[in-house]
Amino acid sequence: MNNNCRVTGCVSGFGVLAPLFHLLLLSSVFSCGSESSKSAASANVLENVTFTVDTVLVDSGDELFILSAGLGAIALNQEKNKLLFFENEPLNLVEVDLNSLKLVRKTPFQKEGPNGVGPYGIHFQLGTNEDLFIKGYHTQGIFNTRGMLVESLQVVPAGIDPALANSPHQLYENAVFDFENNRVISQPSSEVLKKHELYIFDPVSKQLRIEPIPEMQAVKEFVGTMVVDGMIDFFWVDSHMYIENGQLLLTAGCMSAIYRLDLTLDSLEFVDIQHKKFPNRMNFSVNNFPVEESEFIEDRKKVFEHLNYMEPRWDETRKMYLRLGRKTFLGEKRGDPLTFEVFLFVYDRDFHVLGETKIEGLNQVPVSYFWKDGKLWSYVNIEDELGFAVIDFTFSGR
Repeated sequence: MNNNCRVTGCVSGFGVLAPLFHLLLLSSVFSCGSESSKSAASANVLENVTFTVDTVLVDSGDELFILSAGLGAIALNQEKNKLLFFENEPLNLVEVDLNSLKLVRKTPFQKEGPNGVGPYGIHFQLGTNEDLFIKGYHTQGIFNTRGMLVESLQVVPAGIDPALANSPHQLYENAVFDFENNRVISQPSSEVLKKHELYIFDPVSKQLRIEPIPEMQAVKEFVGTMVVDGMIDFFWVDSHMYIENGQLLLTAGCMSAIYRLDLTLDSLEFVDIQHKKFPNRMNFSVNNFPVEESEFIEDRKKVFEHLNYMEPRWDETRKMYLRLGRKTFLGEKRGDPLTFEVFLFVYDRDFHVLGETKIEGLNQVPVSYFWKDGKLWSYVNIEDELGFAVIDFTFSGR
């Protein structure tokens, strides 16, 4: 099956809560310029941003995509013409050609045994030679795309806290592999360390370098947990650690600021990104362990309805970083649908702000999304077929 349809306007229903995709045609072209944006500094390249939307389906040939759990973790190759993700039952690595919009292959992976990746959710990263760094609950290693273990990374660096040394899962809880320099970069569990640090270590020599990242404490400040009607309920802000444009980036939803580790110069820097039109931090407090449900609901509402920053991604076509943000509005009662406001930010290579705007007409948050050739691709499930909403933003910095 291979259908392409073009719609100019707003996409509604990216599948955050519902598996099906719906298009709501509100206008032929949306412009995000407003009275407030017109009065903003002329340097704002997003002052009059517009966007159009294509909806595309991937031809699965004689196969069927198993999309009951969505796409989960995804990865693109260096040329950004191939998408990879895992189906869970059975466990298959799926490769999709994004130019021809066709399934390339499905490759079975093992959960158990010498090439096992573990029984639970898989997080993975694609290297420049298309090897995979896979971290599961019990497994960390380099695998090839045929499902074979190339290098085990059940490595504990020398001299670390014994509690962490005895818990590889927490050591690798937030980890990426620097394929260029053959090293692991991990943000171990702060529950064990009681502080926020970046571990950089060689899996062969086990030599370790530790860098403090105290600003990441902000992630823990906006977490709430309590038992409601016999069930654990919680809220949190997202955080991400990933390699982009030759740098390791660490982000937190509660602040615009980021950490970046230049992989060539090997220098870590805290970049305090400053927007003019929107708040740069959550400047309030929440009770991390409330007793009263009313307090929990109010704190969750404050966190969700505040601007949450998503991760910057490098756009090679524009030579800029593009970043989304979101505000989430809960319904009046449990089970009511969520509503959203979505924002777009643009930075130069040194993370100076070039543009910032609320995207009028985009009322759902993209999921399992990526940027390709300057366009935002967001996963959608169209009657159990693999599809993408492809959003093309036009602004003065294009």
